[in-house]
Amino acid sequence: MMLPRKVKETAEWKRDSGEFSVITVPAAIISLKTFARIQKDAEKILGAEGAAVLLYEAGKAAGKAWISRFHEEWGLKESEREFIQATEEFYAELGWGKFSIDIEHLTVSIENSFIARGYGKGEAKKPVCHFLCGYNASLITELINTAVDVEEKKCRAKGDRYCEFIAITP
Repeated sequence: MMLPRKVKETAEWKRDSGEFSVITVPAAIISLKTFARIQKDAEKILGAEGAAVLLYEAGKAAGKAWISRFHEEWGLKESEREFIQATEEFYAELGWGKFSIDIEHLTVSIENSFIARGYGKGEAKKPVCHFLCGYNASLITELINTAVDVEEKKCRAKGDRYCEFIAITP
């Protein structure tokens, strides 16, 4: 099976019912500023640590669902490198940023992370891409078949050139 590499090949818009899906998974499109506003409001209500945990766990669950779907559609075990390339291209087309997945070093680098872009470059004192930390934990877990957690070491929202996520064993 050829891997889908274009969002438009897997996306379906149903204007008559107001539905949108990607790879048959129901989805919604929201602005970067809206996502950042939700995160900043969560930080005010739950505190920075509480919001970080909430977003990490939400990202982990979302990553598990999406990566599982990619696995079903694309055949992850058949060609890991091709799967990684398709995943990187797919997220770039979704506007999530330019992913670079390095399984050998258990890292994911993202140029132009959608979260950091929405948050604002240089506006944060600490990394803020908690949702992507959880998401990347599920991605790396699936690729190496071993449970990992992920920490964000660099973040564009705190002034770094890109966001860098490193897997750690729990």
